[in-house]
Amino acid sequence: MRNIILYVAASEDGFIADVNGSVDWLPQPKSDEELEKCGYNQLMADIDTILMGRKSFEQILGFGDWPWLQKQTYVFSARDLNIALPCVHLTHDSPRQFMQNHPSGRDIWLLGGAALVSSFAKEHLIDEIILTVIPQILGQGIALGVSLDDFHLKAEKPLMEGMVQRIYLKNRCVG
Repeated sequence: MRNIILYVAASEDGFIADVNGSVDWLPQPKSDEELEKCGYNQLMADIDTILMGRKSFEQILGFGDWPWLQKQTYVFSARDLNIALPCVHLTHDSPRQFMQNHPSGRDIWLLGGAALVSSFAKEHLIDEIILTVIPQILGQGIALGVSLDDFHLKAEKPLMEGMVQRIYLKNRCVG
């Protein structure tokens, strides 16, 4: 069974986007070395699928060329969307239905947004959280929306410019 990895950045006060849904406040890596320090390149090597909600999809389209042409991306939406990329697919499935229909393969990146992450969390489908905490207080915005009660901290490492990355693994019952 594939692991679902929530790889996400949040402000110190737990927001993944500002009140308008913007992520303009996130620092942009200046080099491949900085990307690797954040574990992005390793994540890309480990996954073959990306999951996101409609708002995240539309926001990423606004950034320019699609960055993940070699990965299969599934956009969860209740409404139909015009998707012109062969590697991007629309799904109306619930998180559980999706995982039942896509059980094998490499790991999956649960990109976001908050509503989709929350729905996967409610179904206890998230196996790992790679959370990069940005040393910035937003005060308000869109919260991460995942309780860490079902997870344990596996590792914590400092990154550049005061950022900290925490890796949480789902608590598993040993029987």
